[in-house]
Amino acid sequence: MRQTKALMLIVMAAAMLAEGCSRTTGPERHDVRGTVTFRGQPVPSGTITFEPDLSMANSGPVSVIPITEGAYDSLELSRPGPLAGPLVIRIAGFPAPDPGVEIQPPLFPEYRTTVELTATKSITELNFEVPERSRRRRASRP
Repeated sequence: MRQTKALMLIVMAAAMLAEGCSRTTGPERHDVRGTVTFRGQPVPSGTITFEPDLSMANSGPVSVIPITEGAYDSLELSRPGPLAGPLVIRIAGFPAPDPGVEIQPPLFPEYRTTVELTATKSITELNFEVPERSRRRRASRP
């Protein structure tokens, strides 16, 4: 009888420990995917950054997702996507990688916008068109 109680206590402790280990800590993160275009064309490479909007009392970790051939997808990362709530989006875009060129200038200055990401269990699709005004202006020659 005593062994049975001890065995039950061990089994219950193991179950509680396993349940506690399976829970994730911290705020719930969400999966996002979408496209990024500039001048109507997919942005060849770059990054899209999701930052909690501190001015709207949203805080937490930042999520940076690579852009490849105009598309991004947080499911392709080994880390989770952004938090829900008001977010600041920063987009950096570059030409397609060229092995012969070490450093390529960006297609446009970093573009910033805001979005409200609602809590959802499904994947959220967010598509962005970087406006022409974000294009880097070339210096005029005399």
